Amino acid sequence: MSKKRQQNQPICVFDIPKELLDQLEPVEKDTEALWGLAAENDEYTDDNINAKALERLQLQEERLANQDNELTCSTCATTFQDREEQRQHFSTDWHRYNIKRKVVLDVKPVTLSEFEVLLTDLTESISGSESEDSDDEDDTEGDKKERRLDLDSIVDKQKQQQEEQEKLANEAKQIVLPMMKKYSALTWFKTANKDSNHYGVYRHLLQNSTLTQLQQSQHKGKKRTWTIIMLGGGHFAGCVIDVNASTTDVKLIQHKTFHRYTTRRKQGGSQSANDNAKGAANSAGAQIRRYNEQLLQQEVRAVLSQWQQHIAQSEMVLVHAPSGNRKLVYNYEGAVLDIGNVKSIPFATRRPTLSELKRVFTEMTTVKEVQVDEQAIETYKQKWIEKEKKAKDLLERSTVATKKVATVKKDTINPHLEKLLSLVRQNKTAVTLAYLEKHMNLPVIGLLPAEELSDDEDLYHFPTLLHIAASVGGAADLVKVLLTEYNADPTIVSDAGKTAYEVSKDKETRNAFRRCMCDYPDKWHWLEEGRVPSPLTEKQEQDQLAKEKKKQAKEQEKKRLLDLERQKMEAAREAKEEEARFEKVQATRAKNNMMPIVRPLGGDSVINTANMTPEARMRLEREKRARAAEERLKRFQ
Repeated sequence: MSKKRQQNQPICVFDIPKELLDQLEPVEKDTEALWGLAAENDEYTDDNINAKALERLQLQEERLANQDNELTCSTCATTFQDREEQRQHFSTDWHRYNIKRKVVLDVKPVTLSEFEVLLTDLTESISGSESEDSDDEDDTEGDKKERRLDLDSIVDKQKQQQEEQEKLANEAKQIVLPMMKKYSALTWFKTANKDSNHYGVYRHLLQNSTLTQLQQSQHKGKKRTWTIIMLGGGHFAGCVIDVNASTTDVKLIQHKTFHRYTTRRKQGGSQSANDNAKGAANSAGAQIRRYNEQLLQQEVRAVLSQWQQHIAQSEMVLVHAPSGNRKLVYNYEGAVLDIGNVKSIPFATRRPTLSELKRVFTEMTTVKEVQVDEQAIETYKQKWIEKEKKAKDLLERSTVATKKVATVKKDTINPHLEKLLSLVRQNKTAVTLAYLEKHMNLPVIGLLPAEELSDDEDLYHFPTLLHIAASVGGAADLVKVLLTEYNADPTIVSDAGKTAYEVSKDKETRNAFRRCMCDYPDKWHWLEEGRVPSPLTEKQEQDQLAKEKKKQAKEQEKKRLLDLERQKMEAAREAKEEEARFEKVQATRAKNNMMPIVRPLGGDSVINTANMTPEARMRLEREKRARAAEERLKRFQ
């Protein structure tokens, strides 16, 4: 293809030049073949075609072949002086290993020296590999079985490595250059002459057809149509395209576009989505958008019903209806579109318009032509393989190292010490003390041994049993026993720079340290190293309790006064509200030409009739009689 055509005349997928079409072959062809071979190997393994049976058959064939022929071994490519030496060779590990390489690995045999080096390098040793006469005579059946297991493990390991290398190579064939990742929805082809041009066709077009079947020449006299539907943001655009007449310009059989105001301006999102998330809004705009959503749904479904015959006859149906718009075209009663028979548009699209529909069709039917440097691809693949191997080796080494450390750590953990720390953290003082009496050899005085504990222990902040007990809270009795009876050292400072007193969780625990400071002033350097501020004598403790009681009584009195003040404020507020209601009633009565209500000191309301006119008195009497009648009726009901 000329440079001028590459630049000015894009190739339509329905009208590929015959000379180019005949030369195109898939880029993934080799990869697919390799994956097919791997699948056959998997079936071979899954069906359990016994490799050991093939090995025995190979041994028998070699022995039969050498009964009347020369004294040779075709598998190991060696000769012998006599028949006895040949029979001994057939029983050696070297010969059996070469048979396994031939049957299982399908690789060339190794020489005797290479086999010995292999045995030296491998971690699993094979006894009796030199096949001396005395060894063959003295080997027990168990030794032979163990040797065979060793051989099987070596071959299995090599087979696994071989499969991993093949898998890595196959994965590397799927790798493309970063510049081609944006074309991931395309199937790539190249010409047989191995030039640098790659031709891409969207995979949707090749799911049920080949490139040859897509050509215009294969559909002479047949009507070919495509249907494209786009919906989003209240915009709808749809068309039915005549494929036969659209090789150079898009010819439309049917088309329809319209828009309804359904999307919330600036904030985005449909009104129904906002209602589902935050509840139904009552604004005028919300009501308009809800109405338009229903109208849009009716109009879209009406258009699809009108185009039902075109859609059923279409060779390709492309639909772009993201998120909440899918319910407008799918899964309703009498739906024209079936989600299983349509395709999505495999690239980013703009607002649904008629011009965008034409652009989608042109993009889908245009063959993408890219110049690719094969050497750059191979270099990129090799770098990828090396990176994967390095990552795998690093993972294996770290896993082995972690297992070794965990094994060593597990062997040195002291379960009794772990149990003691668990009881301390559960704040079970009596059970903890009983456990300490039963296990007197546990480290209570000084630092906890890191090698006897799991890695989960926080020795950075709590290096001693006293630190842990003080940090729990509510364990003042346990702290006192540890200090007085077990001589726990309160002067040890953690790596975080805190003593046991400084990590104490509550005041009662801190008082336990202060009481011990008072009772045993010379036992430790309480102030300088233990950082305990002052001793707590019995008199000081009683004074402190009295002070606490006084403080609590004062707080209760303050609370009582606040409650009284609050009640007064509530009474004043209620009186004010009652006055406002009374004034409202007075205003209503004055508006209706009724006499005001006079509230005497007794509390009951009476009507002042002294200054009333005769007409007003008559109205009042009628009102009283009417109320009395209502009361009587209520009693009878």
